[in-house]
Amino acid sequence: MKLYERKFGQQGIPIVPMLDILTILLIFFIVHTEFKRQVSVLKLDVPQTHHLAGTQGDRNSILLEVADDGSIAFNGKLTPADQLVADVRELLRQNPAATIQLSAAGGASMARFIEVLDTLTAAGLDVEQVPVRIDYAPEP
Repeated sequence: MKLYERKFGQQGIPIVPMLDILTILLIFFIVHTEFKRQVSVLKLDVPQTHHLAGTQGDRNSILLEVADDGSIAFNGKLTPADQLVADVRELLRQNPAATIQLSAAGGASMARFIEVLDTLTAAGLDVEQVPVRIDYAPEP
């Protein structure tokens, strides 16, 4: 007498339901990425330098500019680097209340910028008290 009969069932994993689920997920992600738009939270109109109104400058404020090509302009006149120490000392002798502001172009080399700071230190200025502005060219 046979009490237990062995049944041979289907061996394997059901693929069709898995493919259905994967298809639904694929459609969901495609639809979700197609309609996704970049949302900016704040729309700011940051003023550029050409938008700002100019003010009368301080007569004791002298501008030292370092251009892209490494040339140095002291108080609006091109000055060789070796003459800069003498010019700064002469300015401070004539006007002890004078302050120097350093303006560097964005393309100026860092070595030239450090050389100008070293020159100001050699002339007797504390470079920590010298305001520095770096002008970057606007991107197109």
